[in-house]
Amino acid sequence: MSSARPRGRYVVIIVAGTLTVAPEDREAYLDGCRAVVEQARAAPGCLEFAIGPDLVEDGRITVLERWRGRAELEAFRGSGPDDAQTAVLLAADVTEYDVVRAHDGPPLALPPSIGSPAASALLGKGVRDLRDVAALTERELLSWHGVGPKAVTRLREALAEAGLTFAG
Repeated sequence: MSSARPRGRYVVIIVAGTLTVAPEDREAYLDGCRAVVEQARAAPGCLEFAIGPDLVEDGRITVLERWRGRAELEAFRGSGPDDAQTAVLLAADVTEYDVVRAHDGPPLALPPSIGSPAASALLGKGVRDLRDVAALTERELLSWHGVGPKAVTRLREALAEAGLTFAG
């Protein structure tokens, strides 16, 4: 697991939810997950990876993953659980969430000064770094809900520092 926390505005992918197995299968299922947890925690971009027994419901398993980005998650994910693990699952309720965050650590692409509304708007449109921003026009950005003149100015400054400009 990476211990460095990024600085600036960035996206974290959170995978969270529950799996249900027969109570008598839970311990074996979790034992079978040990190698997957170890592999995930060693994978680039993994911030957290945990699978554990629910303290109240005997057949319930809690899943929590945090990834630095979509590319790292997809590179690790591969084909998913093996057939033996899938066969004992009675139910799965696991969801992925894209979360815009800010922390200390090495800098990442989008400047934090654009604000949360603009960062959320960019994320919602699939814009994840300054290279994505450079493919857009200022006019296009200003047409998006949550992106105002101040955010565009800050993005223009960040692009200039990176040797990039807006399209058009």
